Amino acid sequence: MIKNEKLTSLKRATAYQLVEEALREKIMDGSLAPGDLLPVEHDLAEQLGVTRPTVREALRKLESSGLVVRGPRRRMMVSAPCPSISSTAMQQAIVLHGITYRELWEANMMIEPVIAALAAKRITKEQLQKIENNLQKTAATLDDPIEMVKAVIEFHDLVAEAAGNKAVLLVGEPISGFLLPAFGKVVSKMGQGKRLLEVHTKIYNALKEGNSELAKEWMEKHCRDFIDWGTKSGISLDEPIREVNVEMEIFKFERNYD
Repeated sequence: MIKNEKLTSLKRATAYQLVEEALREKIMDGSLAPGDLLPVEHDLAEQLGVTRPTVREALRKLESSGLVVRGPRRRMMVSAPCPSISSTAMQQAIVLHGITYRELWEANMMIEPVIAALAAKRITKEQLQKIENNLQKTAATLDDPIEMVKAVIEFHDLVAEAAGNKAVLLVGEPISGFLLPAFGKVVSKMGQGKRLLEVHTKIYNALKEGNSELAKEWMEKHCRDFIDWGTKSGISLDEPIREVNVEMEIFKFERNYD
């Protein structure tokens, strides 16, 4: 039996929390779908029997979680959360669980080669052109570490996009958010920009040929380069990652999630 002194009174949910939960349930069960416009605040408050400030606070909470955004005429519109929102939460969990770069690399070895193999089967001409443009950009930035890291991240984002699997994107993005900037720093430190460009080109050629096995093979080699160069460069592979996006602090830029 639980001792009485350990029991505390339950906190009652506030009105805005009840409104938030009611709307969240409608979104998650499909009653409200991405793109649907919500009633204006006045109408929504009247329907739910609450005040407009209560509705406003509930919508603010839903907006912060990415479930609603400002739509036409500033109406609130249901939205699928941007991958960056779930990625940030996952990256915080990675830090709090004391996960290391080596553990992330091991997970990435299971993800990136599969992404490359899928991309070889599904990539479009437009996506191939984007990757070709990226290779040209990479070649032009070999002597500029920051711009080269941006090009590296863009390359992997483009390959992931070509894989055409949203689940893989959501799973892999928080891992790549740590690994790719760190990999870029290692490449710069070791002077391996030309090797990186060579491997990216091999992956591109495999994608262009539709050769999934070859694309997977070269992506595996690419992933192994990180652990090899990381060890030689002295990066702390087995120490827990201490801070969310610590490697990104000098490489901040807007990723494209369209």
